Amino acid sequence: MTGTGGAADIPSRGARLWRGLERGLEGLMAVFLLSMAIITVIDVIGRYFLNAPLPGGYELVQYLMALSVFAALPLSTRSQSHLTVSLLVDGLTGRAKRIHHIAILLISAMALAFLAWRMGVQAQVLTRSDAVSGSLGLPLPPVAWAMTGLAWLAVVVAVMLVLRAVLGHSPDTATRPGVPE
Repeated sequence: MTGTGGAADIPSRGARLWRGLERGLEGLMAVFLLSMAIITVIDVIGRYFLNAPLPGGYELVQYLMALSVFAALPLSTRSQSHLTVSLLVDGLTGRAKRIHHIAILLISAMALAFLAWRMGVQAQVLTRSDAVSGSLGLPLPPVAWAMTGLAWLAVVVAVMLVLRAVLGHSPDTATRPGVPE
């Protein structure tokens, strides 16, 4: 048996899985953003030309914005494109640079885990209370659980980056355009 099912296929399987997940998240974000734009256009036309704003339009845009942000979280984590200040670390080289990189990845993973945990707690509270939105009466738990799942996905991505860095793999610059090695 050659080329199938062996240990050498694991990285390519993981890469294919990530590419599929990445495309799915990007597609989801595109749908959310397009929906926000359409809702806003309808609301503005209704408000300023027909004197009848879209009922609940603002509320829908809020939920779509939150879902867009959380859908982007695993992608920005994977590309390591979070906001950084490199004023003090530009001079680091070699071992110090590697240790700094691992430390930043660990801090990011812990911060994301805290966020995911707290989102899960909030989702449980919303579920127990059968919370609904103020204007349209939409159930809030599904949105909170979706945000929780996306946050945990970002944690998994961050932990994988930590493991790669600890094992000595160089940062994946293919997904980080313009970032020097």
